[in-house]
Amino acid sequence: MFGLLFLIPFMVFTLFLVESRLLYIEKNIVDDAVVAAGLAALSEFNPIDAAYGEYSLDPTEARETFDKYLKSNLKLDNSFYPLPGSIAISPVRVEDFRVYNPVDLPTECPSGTALKYTTIHAIVSLKVKRPALVGLFGNEVDIVVHRDVDNYYKLSE
Repeated sequence: MFGLLFLIPFMVFTLFLVESRLLYIEKNIVDDAVVAAGLAALSEFNPIDAAYGEYSLDPTEARETFDKYLKSNLKLDNSFYPLPGSIAISPVRVEDFRVYNPVDLPTECPSGTALKYTTIHAIVSLKVKRPALVGLFGNEVDIVVHRDVDNYYKLSE
């Protein structure tokens, strides 16, 4: 009897540890997708200007490129709804997207990160399916990723 009383909490704790690791991996997948989309949006400029320091981005073009690559990376349709094979189970929302050009700098993003270079600020949220403790704590988990992406590089003369 004592063994059963010990076994049940131990199994729940073990499932909690496994689930937290799986959710950590899923958050990293979303984080990588946001960073890759941000870097793709940063590439929408003249590379010669970037090599010599400051460059500016067109916010509209940067947003279009960011959306295109985010949808590709997370397997989403044009309305940001998940396609088969996506880790998302609900529409993905880009809650905040801002382009900080040299005229705006130095500054801080709304979350407090210091910005010194041309930067894309993005906050993306989505829901994923709970992998292990389904029913006990709900069936889905919210993932929110905040990233400030820059690719500062200066060609030395």
